[in-house]
Amino acid sequence: MKRLFHLAWRAMGCAVSVQLETEGDGQAILSAVPAQVDSFEDRLSRFRPESELMRLNARAGKWVSVSEVLFANLSAAKHAARLTEGAFNPLVLPALIANGYDQTFDALAAPETHHPVPAADWRGIELRPQTHEVRIPANSAVDLGGIAKGWAAERVAIDLATSGACLVNFGGDLVARGAPQDLPGWEMTIADPGKTVPLGSLWLQDASLVTSGVDFRRWTADDGTVHHHIIDPRTGCSAETDILTVSVHHPSAVSAEAYAKAVLLRGAENGLHWLDRRWDASGLVVRQDGAVLATALFSSRFLSHSDQRITL
Repeated sequence: MKRLFHLAWRAMGCAVSVQLETEGDGQAILSAVPAQVDSFEDRLSRFRPESELMRLNARAGKWVSVSEVLFANLSAAKHAARLTEGAFNPLVLPALIANGYDQTFDALAAPETHHPVPAADWRGIELRPQTHEVRIPANSAVDLGGIAKGWAAERVAIDLATSGACLVNFGGDLVARGAPQDLPGWEMTIADPGKTVPLGSLWLQDASLVTSGVDFRRWTADDGTVHHHIIDPRTGCSAETDILTVSVHHPSAVSAEAYAKAVLLRGAENGLHWLDRRWDASGLVVRQDGAVLATALFSSRFLSHSDQRITL
């Protein structure tokens, strides 16, 4: 008989939860996941000074042999930059630090800011697939950020799916494989920022749903300026956008992460029209004035729970 098992903890700077429906010993299966995710952080985190990523950043301008995990993430990050025409740029770490985001968000307290640092050209990231060698431009540094979260969530979901239907949530990066018994998928709600009643829900099966926004990771620097973690790579500053949150539905959590950033930087209407031209993606935006807009494909999947009119 199938049973639903659940595990929750904190990792990668966010709340993580996994659900698994299986006939096997689900608790034993899930108990191995935190160690797996911790090993990913050892490879991919910019907040661990001795991580493999930070060792690569320390050797910017030189060819470096890296692990399969880091190489896969760097390849995914460069591909995401190409898909978004540079709106997502993995070489944004110096800009984040210049904005004061130089430690985990929980530890930030009136950080010091510096002059803006535009991101280096992502096309300067060089990859040798046969040997897993990487060279990033001199004087640059990589922050994998949401790409690493999406990649890790997908990797965990792929492994868990061998035991049954599963749902993985890495701080708003949702990956579903299969569906619970007798249901069309995993029912996911989308929050209405600042309100207790969600905007609505949709069924998620063999797909990803990523929500990103400027409403959560915000901080006030020592000079009184307000910043958030969505950096415009062209300016090195927190992006100026009319969007509060954006949710993107896509087969891949990595692509959904990149597309969400691209929509945020383009603004609500331009961003959703741009997203609508991606045949495999759909999305919903909550603007800072409270208006809710969505692509036609997203609206067809979405069951509204409020009187808020959704338009594009």
